[in-house]
Amino acid sequence: MPRYHFDLVDSKTVADEGGAELPDDMQALDVAEEIARRLLAQRPELKGRHFAILVTNEDGEEIGRVPLDVMH
Repeated sequence: MPRYHFDLVDSKTVADEGGAELPDDMQALDVAEEIARRLLAQRPELKGRHFAILVTNEDGEEIGRVPLDVMH
């Protein structure tokens, strides 16, 4: 199973939110949304500051970004 990494980023990496072995890219993006929701619940001041959860695969290739500003 591929390993994915999740980082809180703005113009640079701010915090490593960990990694997980997941079946595919879509599942990794779903996990990124969960991380974004959890972060906003714990730290609402992050909203409106252009932060995102960056998802990369085990080779360091970007899979996608989940912007915190679009989460409800």
